[in-house]
Amino acid sequence: MQYFKHTFLLLTGVLFIVNSHLSFSQTGSFDYKRSLFGTPSTLSLNVQSINKATGSVKVNGGDTQSPTIPFIWNWGDGTTLTGFFPQVHTYSDTSKNYIVNVTATYTGGNQDSSQILIRFIAPVINPILLPSSLAVTFPITMPIMGSRLGPLPSQLSVFNNSFFTTIPRSTLEYVLSVCAKVENDFVNNNVYQFNKSFNQVLLRDSTFDGAYSIWFSNPVAVGVGDGFLQGTIGYSSFFHEMGHNFTLNTPSTYYYGGNVDGYANAIYSESMAQIFQHSAGYEIINNYQAYGLSDDLVFDIKQSVLSSISVIRASYEQYLASGKNFASWNDPSTPVDETLNTFMTIAYKFCEHAENLGLGYKAPLKRMLNLLQGFNANWAQQYNPLNNSAAADTFRATLMVTALSYAFSTDLRAEFRNLNFPVSDQTYNELYASVTSIIPPDSVRKVSPLNRSFDNIPPIQLKWLPPLGASSYLLQFGTDSTFATTIVDTLGLTDTIFTVSGLSNLTTYYWRVNAMNAGGTSPWSQTWSFSSSITGISSIKSGLPVAYELYQNYPNPFNPSTVINYSVPKTSLVTIKVYDILGKEIATLVNEEKSAGNYSVQFNGGNLSSGIYFYRMQAGSFTETKKLILLK
Repeated sequence: MQYFKHTFLLLTGVLFIVNSHLSFSQTGSFDYKRSLFGTPSTLSLNVQSINKATGSVKVNGGDTQSPTIPFIWNWGDGTTLTGFFPQVHTYSDTSKNYIVNVTATYTGGNQDSSQILIRFIAPVINPILLPSSLAVTFPITMPIMGSRLGPLPSQLSVFNNSFFTTIPRSTLEYVLSVCAKVENDFVNNNVYQFNKSFNQVLLRDSTFDGAYSIWFSNPVAVGVGDGFLQGTIGYSSFFHEMGHNFTLNTPSTYYYGGNVDGYANAIYSESMAQIFQHSAGYEIINNYQAYGLSDDLVFDIKQSVLSSISVIRASYEQYLASGKNFASWNDPSTPVDETLNTFMTIAYKFCEHAENLGLGYKAPLKRMLNLLQGFNANWAQQYNPLNNSAAADTFRATLMVTALSYAFSTDLRAEFRNLNFPVSDQTYNELYASVTSIIPPDSVRKVSPLNRSFDNIPPIQLKWLPPLGASSYLLQFGTDSTFATTIVDTLGLTDTIFTVSGLSNLTTYYWRVNAMNAGGTSPWSQTWSFSSSITGISSIKSGLPVAYELYQNYPNPFNPSTVINYSVPKTSLVTIKVYDILGKEIATLVNEEKSAGNYSVQFNGGNLSSGIYFYRMQAGSFTETKKLILLK
């Protein structure tokens, strides 16, 4: 085993939400848009003290914009006040957790808010059955460990129960096992196995400040410093090291670990670990209810990955500012890691394209791995991890650029050449053509009509987003929610729009879509529905909405105007603002108190140039951001 200079990004974030014992609901989709493209918040909060016996808490913080207007404090228990930092509050009920929302008002009336969790009780989860072959554990007794490469660190031991004061051992094991399931899907279930499993054990290294992958052990392990389990859990760093374990143990027949070790390992190993940790965070947060995770746990994860992705952005901006100095070789004679900004640029570009495409992170990452899993002895020889040469530099760069291009079905050579990556056209074409197995596409995502639709009179256009790699679709449409009988059951559609007409009045219709390619068929999409009425399309659910919702604008792309629909379950101050891709505010569409109901607002982009924009709704503790595309 060789040891190299290594930059450990040990990042933990501020806690920002509540758990299942609080009547606060985390709704809406999570993304990294503001962290990657927008203006960072200048408002920060911290819990200075908390007395669980008396319920007294002290919250401090700051705002680098130094607003002169007092902050608005919502303590989550019905109490609201105004004032500057710090503030003290006493909760009468300490059997649940609370979210504190602090709003800053700046010159000109612009506002920003930040939230922090007041935790009185441990999180409560509702676990589902996960594959035992992917279990992640903090063993109570030291397991028998073997090695495939070299000696294991001799100082490894186990964590006793005293380390699990905030998050119970079993809860943390469950969260990390969820991550293992997600990351195993990323590698297309193509990973080295020990005893027909890919179990991971987390072992104590009291001599170390962070965490590190021990990808070559049997079973696979992570070395963890004591500080990782004290205070806020560094979920993102755990996901990172587990990402190392998966990406260095794939493909199962000839894995990268041991074949790219050397001073050139980081352009692959660190790029992939960064991509895996933030993709795993994205997938877990957006599907947390399916895994039985509580709101407070999910927001812990959210803050952890938001904190770490800000470092990716900072490194990418440093790469640009310092002259785009590409480096795949970590010079052992210098104290710095020359490859840091290069591999972070690769990670940034993956996240940037995933966000702009709007189809999630799983599908492009599975495609990226599908290409990278062609790794063989010939590739390893060209990668040449033990030598610093122009030819090896070019192969390493081209490997990652080709994998990213395949991931998004877009030729990214020009984009990365502009970043001074040495890309070989011949190698690019050979690597791209090397993919012999095609993975099925991801599930289809709906565009319109909405379940609680505001569309006009039929005929109705059913619209969905094309998942990566899809070549055709099967659509089922009818009045039976089980689809035992259908009105439309059409195979081989190549368009993502299908028009239905002749609808009956006062009837509920259901529809779903799956995608196909040469590799197979995706799972069915969610079942979507709408109701027809004499005047057009109406809400399936009568009465007032039960949750805040921000819907996808329609049409999208648009020119020059589009409609944004939203729902408000109770009287609230609602703001909807439009931002450009750099986070600059373009327009305020709504900024007023709204009673419970369904609403729509029109946005006209006639004075704007073509491009990607974002619209954001804030109401109470609800915040959601969606993308709109102006195409002139």
